[in-house]
Amino acid sequence: MNFLKRNLTKLICFFILVFSLNIIFVKTSYSNEWWHSKIANPYLIGEGVLKVFIWDVYILRLFSETKSFNLNQPIVLEFEYLRNISKKSVIKASMEELRKKNISKGKLLIWKKHLNDAISDMKKGEKAALFWEPSKQITFYVQGGLEKLIEDKEFADAYINIWIGENTSRPKLRKRIIGLIK
Repeated sequence: MNFLKRNLTKLICFFILVFSLNIIFVKTSYSNEWWHSKIANPYLIGEGVLKVFIWDVYILRLFSETKSFNLNQPIVLEFEYLRNISKKSVIKASMEELRKKNISKGKLLIWKKHLNDAISDMKKGEKAALFWEPSKQITFYVQGGLEKLIEDKEFADAYINIWIGENTSRPKLRKRIIGLIK
């Protein structure tokens, strides 16, 4: 009986050790073929849920090649929709956020066209993502479909900063997705 207890204890310790090492040293593998080629072995930095009034709209997940949030590294911001959302309402909400940045009306019209070309109606359970390259460009993805590259540095930075920028209108959600709050 003592032999069995010792071996069981050793087996449990071994399992805990292997599990702990996986958490510390192994990148989280998310096989998201639709944006996977942009960050081959992504780390999940953080996640949070966007709530509007009492409704959960989508889950946001931030991925990077590094274990912690770094504005100098490319990132993927993934959206998993928890309800049906029209293209029109996504564009409207996005434009409201972009207007807060004191951008000229002419530039906002161009940015609205970017959004119109890049955003789709989303159904509950569908995913979309943004691949942002710092101060360069942004690519919009819809799982199983649309991919739209926008090579407008100012737009790319302004748009990603709706969620990760220090002046976001949802600071608690930002802290969750950049990994400051678990």
